[in-house]
Amino acid sequence: MKQIYFAIENVFKERYYFLTFILIAIAFYGLFILVPVATIPGNDVKFQLSIYSQKDYILMLLLSVLVGLSVSLQVYIFKKQKEERDLVQSSGQVAVSGISGMFGAIVGTAACASCLAFFFGLIGLGAGSTLFVLNNQSYFLVGAIILLIISLYFASKKVNGICDNCNI
Repeated sequence: MKQIYFAIENVFKERYYFLTFILIAIAFYGLFILVPVATIPGNDVKFQLSIYSQKDYILMLLLSVLVGLSVSLQVYIFKKQKEERDLVQSSGQVAVSGISGMFGAIVGTAACASCLAFFFGLIGLGAGSTLFVLNNQSYFLVGAIILLIISLYFASKKVNGICDNCNI
């Protein structure tokens, strides 16, 4: 955890990355609220906010912060590798890490079948997948948090220059 802290401290010395973190975290928190509003007919923001429990708000905040940190570290890594002309390797790593972290956060906070069906429909998964995730939602939530922390750990190794294979 110290390694992650030092990497975040190093990256946030530049205001741009701190602002990236804030904007991504706010955007994801908003998406966690607005996606159900947009995908469920007759739903509005006021009703959506009323059905969330305190636990839901805390989990959405935690996942938003983790995704924001992950994306800001990945943007930092991408820009540093771009300066060193290692663009092909860095773009693939950033894309895979970012997409998997975001998808994990969305699946982890999915509270209703309609919202999850929308996202699964985008990637070609059916109703059976939706029901499976909803029945095992707590496992997916824990898994999403663990994956985001692992993503932060490996990104921090890269930022701190500890990784032998991935110096920037």
